[in-house]
Amino acid sequence: MNRKINKAFFYMATLVMVSSCSKDLEDRLVGNWKLKTAWKSQPSGTSELRTGYEQGLFHLENNGKASYTEGTDTLVGYWKAGKQNKGIYNNSEGHWESRNMQFLLLNMEDRQQTRRLEWRFDDFDLKNDGRIIRAVQYTLGYDRFYEFEKR
Repeated sequence: MNRKINKAFFYMATLVMVSSCSKDLEDRLVGNWKLKTAWKSQPSGTSELRTGYEQGLFHLENNGKASYTEGTDTLVGYWKAGKQNKGIYNNSEGHWESRNMQFLLLNMEDRQQTRRLEWRFDDFDLKNDGRIIRAVQYTLGYDRFYEFEKR
C-alpha cells in the first residue's frame, strides 16, 4: 500500500514540476520584444536575414494573445511555447539527430491588409537574464537564427 502511495506521489510531483516549468517558461516570455537581428547559417558561412519585422514591436500576453505593431499597422493573433523532442538534421555534423527542445510559435495577421506572420521556431533559449530570446528554425542546408530583445 505504501509503495502505491509513494508511486502516486512521485507521479503527481513530477506532473506538477513539468507543468510549472512550462508555465515559468511562458511567464518569462510575456512582454514586449523587438527583433534585434536575424541571420542564416550555411556551410559557406553566415549571412544577414532581413525579415521585414525589424522595425516593430511584438507584444506577448500571458493569455496567449500576441500582436505586432509597426507604426499604424497591427497584426493580431496568438503565441505558444512548450517543450518537444524533435528529429533535426545537424548541418554542421552532417547527420540526423533527436533533440529535446523548446518550441515557440508566433501566429498573427491583419486581414484588412491580407498580411500574415506565422513563425514556428524549433528551439529557443533565453539569454542575458531573460532579456534576449535566441530562436532557431532548422532546415536542410541552412538554419535561421533570430534574436529578440525585451523592451
